[in-house]
Amino acid sequence: MSSLFLPGVFMLLSIVLSGTMTFGQTKSNGLMDIGVAQVDITPEGPIRLTGYAAREKSESKGVIHRLFAKALAFGSDAQGPSILITVDLVGIPGNITLKLAEQLSKKVGIDPAQLSISASHTHGGPEIGILNILQARGKTFSDSLLSLDELIHISHYRHQLSEKLEQVALAAIDNRKPALLSWGQGQAGFARNRRTSGGPVDPSLPILRVADPDGKLRAVLVNYACHGTTLGGDVNRIHGDWISEAQQRIEANHPGTMAMVAIGCGADANPHPRGKIEHMRAHGEEIAKNVETLLASPLQSLTSPPVGKMKWVKLPFAHVPGIPELIALTSDSSAKGYFARLALERIARGHDIQKELHYPVQVWVFGDELAMINLAGEVVVDYSVRLKNELGAEKLWINGYTNDVPSYIASRRVIREGGYEAESSMYWYDKPSPFVEAVEDIIISAVHELLPASLKTVRPETNSPQVVVADADDIIELNAELARAIGPEIKYMPEWKAFGWFTEADRVEWDVEVKRKGKYDVYLEWSVSDEEAGKPFVFEAGKRKFNGVIGKTGSWFTYRDEKIGTIDLQAGKQMIVFRPLSASAKGALLDLRTITLKRMN
Repeated sequence: MSSLFLPGVFMLLSIVLSGTMTFGQTKSNGLMDIGVAQVDITPEGPIRLTGYAAREKSESKGVIHRLFAKALAFGSDAQGPSILITVDLVGIPGNITLKLAEQLSKKVGIDPAQLSISASHTHGGPEIGILNILQARGKTFSDSLLSLDELIHISHYRHQLSEKLEQVALAAIDNRKPALLSWGQGQAGFARNRRTSGGPVDPSLPILRVADPDGKLRAVLVNYACHGTTLGGDVNRIHGDWISEAQQRIEANHPGTMAMVAIGCGADANPHPRGKIEHMRAHGEEIAKNVETLLASPLQSLTSPPVGKMKWVKLPFAHVPGIPELIALTSDSSAKGYFARLALERIARGHDIQKELHYPVQVWVFGDELAMINLAGEVVVDYSVRLKNELGAEKLWINGYTNDVPSYIASRRVIREGGYEAESSMYWYDKPSPFVEAVEDIIISAVHELLPASLKTVRPETNSPQVVVADADDIIELNAELARAIGPEIKYMPEWKAFGWFTEADRVEWDVEVKRKGKYDVYLEWSVSDEEAGKPFVFEAGKRKFNGVIGKTGSWFTYRDEKIGTIDLQAGKQMIVFRPLSASAKGALLDLRTITLKRMN
């Protein structure tokens, strides 16, 4: 049922160092040196909050959640450590990331490509750099400066934030000790496409699990693609939205554990429902509940610390207005007119208008098991759809809002459609126009370039039935891509290499050539939501067959592989079928990736 998507110095240093890196594995009995640290980054007093233009034009009036920066340090000094930081903020300014990268490079020798900072995109955090939103006055903008007190409070906070990010990074480095690292994927369901009713969202919920060698949980990193906008601009208290609620609940479930949340390609997704504190708490609870399910499920071990590469690409703007056009726009009362007035001031001071955005694309690879793609800005869901379709969803993790928040990063489709994410938001972000449509290809191509060959195998878009022959060890691999799918709903999902939308009226068939007759153990690799699990199935080869029941895996994105039975096979060509036992068991049966038959000795 799980179709993946449902209704300067730093630059030079990064290029030089990351260009010499290779993707490799360094294993040590399954253990990896990992450090954990956190620091409170809640403002010390009232401060202007960001995220909503409609919020009252005064400083914050209290705190709902404390805000944190949390860090994981991976790998030993000999391996070259990596640091991943999450911050409970609307975004992380690129100049702060650049400064921290330079500091860590000097103090502990960390390659800039091995530093990643992901923001939660809460709309209840302090202003950290995009001042335009604070100047909105309904449908117009104020051209006056912020009050001196407000400006001092914002500047002081930014200064403290930089210091605290360095503190938490170094603390994580000092905290490193042998640990077990694993990952898996589940789902959450409260994100809704805010541009189009029933439009695409990414429901995936990947987690990283950090545990002591004895299995005690130390940290969990979670990712979900949704805005932090459950609470609206009417709330002028500091809060982390559903992201903080999720972290608090995970940590309450596992005392002594540090919970972290990063955001995926959720620029065009809002939480649903929204507007009330109980909604925010419900969303946090949903994340925490699904994390519990994943922690109780088999996860993929990661034994290689991440190896990072980074590339800076140029994203051209579609139009850069000249002075006459800017003058004409000054009477515009919207964000576009405000941009024009700011642009004229910059020109008068001797500066040029940006013609293109210098944009960082970063990839972290954990051996051959996981590729973590880190994209800056507010990235729309189409990037996740395309990357997972092209590279596969089973080994991919995508963070948006990472290392910089320059603007929305619209796709070709969204740019053509126009609207807030493609056009008007650009002026709020102090940009001259929307991007050209080619930015999607520029970013996707950079990701492909940075990935090792082992993680970018071209996968067929559809299944291609052919005869399956046992190998020299009498093992028969019945992959979904080699089967026929028969029925009204079932379809092949290339991003998962599996058949999905498998209902009571569908079945899968393989043409098989068995070399030696005998008894074969049968192993199934499948996924299913807990709600749909429990339906009976039939596995048959000629006149031989056995029945079973589809077990739980935790979610449609969580695959299990286990023995489901034994069957006698005759030598020669034959058909093998997997189907529901009864048409009376309505609804989804499972998502089927592989059936493996192993001859018993």
